[in-house]
Amino acid sequence: MTIAVTGGTGEFGHAVLQALRTRISDAVVVATVRDLTKAQPLPGVEHRPGNFDDPDTLRASLTGVDTVLINATFFGADPALRLPRTAAAIRAAARAGVGRIVFTSWPDLDHATLPAIQDYHELETLVKTAGPAWTILRLGYGLATAIARDVVWGKAGGELVAPAAAARVTPAAVTDLAEATAAVLTQPGHDHLVHELTGPDELTWDDLAALAGVPFHPVDDDEYRTYLSRFNLPPAMMQQLIEMYRDFRGAWASTPTPTLANLTGRAPTPGIQAVSQRIAQFPLA
Repeated sequence: MTIAVTGGTGEFGHAVLQALRTRISDAVVVATVRDLTKAQPLPGVEHRPGNFDDPDTLRASLTGVDTVLINATFFGADPALRLPRTAAAIRAAARAGVGRIVFTSWPDLDHATLPAIQDYHELETLVKTAGPAWTILRLGYGLATAIARDVVWGKAGGELVAPAAAARVTPAAVTDLAEATAAVLTQPGHDHLVHELTGPDELTWDDLAALAGVPFHPVDDDEYRTYLSRFNLPPAMMQQLIEMYRDFRGAWASTPTPTLANLTGRAPTPGIQAVSQRIAQFPLA
């Protein structure tokens, strides 16, 4: 059995590779990477070239692979670039003859209105129709980091400011998401399923403010835009943050699922701990 993970030098891809090596010993594990010179040796892992912008080379690297993780967790990318690049990778995997594609998608996609991630609908359709068996993992990699930013800014400013009154969120730990992904890559029984991977519990912004040790100050979108202006963020990023909080105030990413526990066989990391783990890695911490 040969399992491949694309984006092997990124944080999530690397975490999946580590989880695979602790989970199995008799499979060939391949990591495809954009730049082989940047690949750090990992015991039991073979590195191959795998640039999404070079689908012919990626196809060659995936030849003979039984299951591949098409790692599309680069959520901050311009969708005008992410869509054709990721679509090319999916088609390259199909042309290589892989038996199954496991695809990382946006969390709770059915409730997501954020314009910048709507390309994931098209990508999920492509995965389902590409030819190989498929499994879709809707996972919030980066979600804990995104709200850890609120905690960091709150600590620095003396109050946690966000347009998140009555909002709920279900962040998961990166290591839990990686372990669950490794389980799907190595276990039978996941063909033609969409797994929603969330943290085990709901957090409110009052919970996040308590983590920061400051009061929560809910604001509206216009007030939040004024607040964000102090950080000299690009206008497009400011707009995406405002749009993301509209989803937080709706039904998006607010309902815990048992999928992480079912896949890993253990209790997942509590949401507040998942956020705490990301604070130390945040640039403003």
